[in-house]
Amino acid sequence: MSFAILHTQLIDRGAVLPQGCLRVADGRIAAVGGPDLVQPGDTVIDGSGTTLLPGLIDSHVHLIPGCTQLAATFGVTTQFDQFCMPEVIEQETPRSSFFTSSIGATVPGGHPTIAFPPIPYVTGPADAKQFVADRIAEGADHLKLIYDDGSGAGMDIPTLDEATLRALVDAAHDCGLTVVAHVSTAASAVKVVECGADVLAHAPSDLMSPQDIEAVASSSTAVIATLDIVDGYTGPSGRLPLQDAPELMQRMPARWRRVLNEQSRRWMPPQPPDGAAARANTLALLRAGVPVLAGTDAPNPGMVFGASLHRELEHLVRAGLTPAEALVAATSAPADAFKLTDRGRLVAGTRADLLMVDGDPLDDIGATQRVRRTWVGGDVVVPEQYAGSDTELAGVQFMGQTTARIIAALKELWPDLPAD
Repeated sequence: MSFAILHTQLIDRGAVLPQGCLRVADGRIAAVGGPDLVQPGDTVIDGSGTTLLPGLIDSHVHLIPGCTQLAATFGVTTQFDQFCMPEVIEQETPRSSFFTSSIGATVPGGHPTIAFPPIPYVTGPADAKQFVADRIAEGADHLKLIYDDGSGAGMDIPTLDEATLRALVDAAHDCGLTVVAHVSTAASAVKVVECGADVLAHAPSDLMSPQDIEAVASSSTAVIATLDIVDGYTGPSGRLPLQDAPELMQRMPARWRRVLNEQSRRWMPPQPPDGAAARANTLALLRAGVPVLAGTDAPNPGMVFGASLHRELEHLVRAGLTPAEALVAATSAPADAFKLTDRGRLVAGTRADLLMVDGDPLDDIGATQRVRRTWVGGDVVVPEQYAGSDTELAGVQFMGQTTARIIAALKELWPDLPAD
């Protein structure tokens, strides 16, 4: 199938292209130019009043069944899974692209073992090479490691030691894998960077000093912001922030509406985190030259695959990024960081992963939420093929099973945990 989109605004690397038309053939962008690019047999789409973006990239999710289909309905056409079980990888029939770490490297009792059934652990440097080899055999595209002693949340949990961190990074790099490191504090961010990690999975939740910023900036490390983690807590309306985003909720399947409604009624801490330090860190890192990548950490409470990346863009702008910088964080920056040359851009030869929205997101980042149409590899996404399907049900059931496992583990640790 070939088609041409005419009279739209094209945004590539956060900048408006001088041309206003784009042609797709055989699943790839065939040409960018003027109306004369239309070829005989092309379907012609009038893009007046719209903006055309590369399909968005979410750099931090955790796979569940059907998540690639759900994400595509919101224009998120590539997702980077940062820890899941191998059987989920095997079961997922991708509607859009995903890249995975498979099981992340952690220690017995370390983060996030309560969310998963028994998994392979790393107990010391001698385990590193085999651990990496086993993940590659499961289909891993990159390595995820967890360096978190719980101090960022007032806890005390075991974590990897420095020698093991270095051994894992070296083993992954020897196999050509990018290393993504989960951290929660400024100190742990500096440590994993010193050990050679390529990407921080989160912006630290405590304020980074100028020295911390310089330590990260002096490396080639990128940071996945995951600022929208605060969307897991209800706002002044008593609802989760995603529920107060009408354009996104309009496209939200009914089962996921119910999931959000149930999550909004769960127990909340008296003073939920406001994310101010993470926002300040994200801006400071970007201004120091560190590539910032947009990521959601879906399906944590309040996060929905695809939809929440639009909220992440809002959080990035709230942190002080320009709308153009926020769009780069969800398109070309992650493609560059993970060495993908076939997406994240509106240039001839790249995949025709496209998002058409009403309005101008460079003027109002909220315009990305006004989704008109999305394509994956040149095929138009039909939301009705996912909503109400057995695939959607399998994903929601998977969520329920994971939640039950986490609650059971937490109640074993803290018997007085509120019942809801």
